[in-house]
Amino acid sequence: MFAAQIQHIMLKNILARQMVRRTKKRLFPVDYLEQKHVDQSQPYPNDSSYFYGGDKDGNAFITRMAFREPKRANEFWLDFYLKGYGFFGLKTSPGDEGKGFQQGALKWEPIEIGKIWRVTFEGTVMDKEEKAHYTKINLVFTGDHPIYDFARSSDHMAIAKAIASEKWTREFFHHMKDTHQVHYEQTGTIKGTIILDENPFRLNMMGSRDHSFGSRNWLTWDRHYWITGISDTGIHWTVTTIKWQFLGRLTAGFITTSDGTIDAIIDCTDLETVSREKILPDHGMVEIQTRSGKTHIMEFWRHGEFPYLHDGKYMMREGIGIYKFDGADGIGMVEFGFHADKYNV
Repeated sequence: MFAAQIQHIMLKNILARQMVRRTKKRLFPVDYLEQKHVDQSQPYPNDSSYFYGGDKDGNAFITRMAFREPKRANEFWLDFYLKGYGFFGLKTSPGDEGKGFQQGALKWEPIEIGKIWRVTFEGTVMDKEEKAHYTKINLVFTGDHPIYDFARSSDHMAIAKAIASEKWTREFFHHMKDTHQVHYEQTGTIKGTIILDENPFRLNMMGSRDHSFGSRNWLTWDRHYWITGISDTGIHWTVTTIKWQFLGRLTAGFITTSDGTIDAIIDCTDLETVSREKILPDHGMVEIQTRSGKTHIMEFWRHGEFPYLHDGKYMMREGIGIYKFDGADGIGMVEFGFHADKYNV
């Protein structure tokens, strides 16, 4: 009986490693990655992209579009903070889905595939007192380094171990498709103009973007953090760790030095430790382990946030972040997410 159990565990580990290899070995050409992909054969079809910008004065900008129709409504974000003026955001849909990355008046256009994108919008945004303001946005994201596909980053053995430790059911494998997304990111700069009530604001911010496509069901997420930034010494980083309701914690990310050298992140401080004092910390420390064997210490502070709610249950808090990365100052974004049925902020 005991020997049979050992054999069963060993077989699950072997099968789990094979599953991970199949899903993580796919690396697509950049021109394919940069297109919109909404595969209606997926359980929860989703194509999601995101741009974030911030500067040392505290100005910040964020926009996201997720294309999911016709099965579920598309998602959108468009918010910004201007020092001395406050928070402003789009509260209603910018319009119908258009060709490429467009919802009504909100449009993202590739200028140079894999490197430069333009974000434009013209219409009405609301301040925190629900007062309407005219705004016209013209911002350009430029990547400092090539895009980074997370298939290169994931620790395949850790993923296989997490899969093998769960009870395998039809429902489990149905949910597992959410972990098979194509996901890539890029850091750089966002420059341009936001006109608010005919007053122009010229912005020069650090920038970060991501694009993922496949299946996504926010209701299966338990909690996560995603932290990205750039230091004064030219270090770029993204670190993320996610815990699903049906699966243990998985970690991915990358660190890029000023000369373009990339090191994959394979482990980081867990969610419980970072959020020991409160679920949504204003300050915290994250220890990062990389594939090359290096250890990095990233300290963050949150100064203001953009709040969102996905599918009526999953809370997202996009924090305007400042950092110490291995002792050097930095700026970026600090995202925490929680399932509303389990956590109160």
